Amino acid sequence: MVQNIDVTQLVDRQPVSRFLMGVLFLCTLVTLADGYNISVVAFAGPAIVKAWHLNRASLGPLFSSSLIAGLIGPFLFGTLGDRIGRRNSIIASTVMIGVFGVVSGYCTALIPLVITRFIAGIGMSGALAVTVAAVNEFAPRRLRATFVTIVFSGTTIGSGLPGLVAAPLLAQHGWPSLFFVGGAVPLILAACVFLFLPESPKFLCLQPKRQGELAAVLRRLDPQLQVPPDSQFVLGGEARTGNSSHAQLFTGKLALLTPLLWLGSFVAMIVFHSLNTWLPTLLPDTGMSYERASHTVALFQFVGTLGGWVIMRPLDKFGMLPCTILYALSIPVMIALAAPGISESSLMLLCAAAGFCVLGLHFAQVSCVSNVYHTSVRGLGVGWFMLFARVGGAVGPWVVGVLIGRHVTLQSLFYLATIPLGVGTAASIAIALLYHAYYQKKAPTPAAIAVGPVGREARNDI
Repeated sequence: MVQNIDVTQLVDRQPVSRFLMGVLFLCTLVTLADGYNISVVAFAGPAIVKAWHLNRASLGPLFSSSLIAGLIGPFLFGTLGDRIGRRNSIIASTVMIGVFGVVSGYCTALIPLVITRFIAGIGMSGALAVTVAAVNEFAPRRLRATFVTIVFSGTTIGSGLPGLVAAPLLAQHGWPSLFFVGGAVPLILAACVFLFLPESPKFLCLQPKRQGELAAVLRRLDPQLQVPPDSQFVLGGEARTGNSSHAQLFTGKLALLTPLLWLGSFVAMIVFHSLNTWLPTLLPDTGMSYERASHTVALFQFVGTLGGWVIMRPLDKFGMLPCTILYALSIPVMIALAAPGISESSLMLLCAAAGFCVLGLHFAQVSCVSNVYHTSVRGLGVGWFMLFARVGGAVGPWVVGVLIGRHVTLQSLFYLATIPLGVGTAASIAIALLYHAYYQKKAPTPAAIAVGPVGREARNDI
């Protein structure tokens, strides 16, 4: 008799082992490098303006270029992740980041730099989408939100790293050094992924010709696992198919969840990337030094990451409710930032609070989207979500550049930020209700997810 081995059950039952922590660590390093490259141009911007005698408003296309690439990267690498595997897609995207990061440092004019940052941005947005999908498939259900949060925090911590190294690197080596660092590290990481990161077990389960590789990965999750020669691998609660379809993103309960998640990611990233990109340039207008402005943006990133870490365990327990709370709190924070005459210290603290809310809620969105899709379309679903996030990230800095060209003040920009945050709050309320109804359930018992004869599906909603 053919014995069925439920890969979902094995992944969910695994302990937190050294192997699992190694996967988590390597994926987090990838997102760290990704985050550094996302924001490094904002810190190089003031030096580029000075070196090339540019108008500050001309930085808008440069700041948005890598984010506009988010129209391509998540869809491209998300689709590749569902076709050729999460591991191969991570390698390809990190190589793209590294190569064009190094090339960026050799640019001598604005247009070539915009082009190279655009191409590097395809890799940045793709790497994040496929890495989140990969770690979701290695993590046990009880810790999925926590693991996704830790990996995604690599992006936000990485985005703050240029704020710590920009001043000394610029003083000693000039702005190209920021890009050289951002290019070298992903190339090293691509080699590490090739050598040490196995393919996702859930992806391998959908590949009939790679069952031997799947068995080897599962033995690393559970060294005591015995795999008889006639075993059949299945995914509890999922149809056994390797085909992905856009229609699956809108099936059943996803008909509302998918567009709401896209809307939420779009408006949240309008605010986040507008602040992250323009604050190093605009804060000195308040009398703050460039170094202190850089530290303020780093604080914005790091406290935002803290928001994600604070929210990760409540997400596993309470669903999307914590996300809605942070959305609502972000609005009064923006209003406080717009108040005239606030001190430099208060401005720094409020920027940190803004990061806590805006980044924390985006952590929740990323965790949600990586949970709601099945394995066959997880890369596609996360990819489209990241696409809308990057579109919002591209639109925000571009709009701010236009407004600055029309002499809109920093305080007015903070007021305007409450508009997308209000829209996001409404969307988040609906998402929280739907997520609670369909996904926030107690984990099934082993008996409930036991797999019967080949072709039958176990019951597991996620």
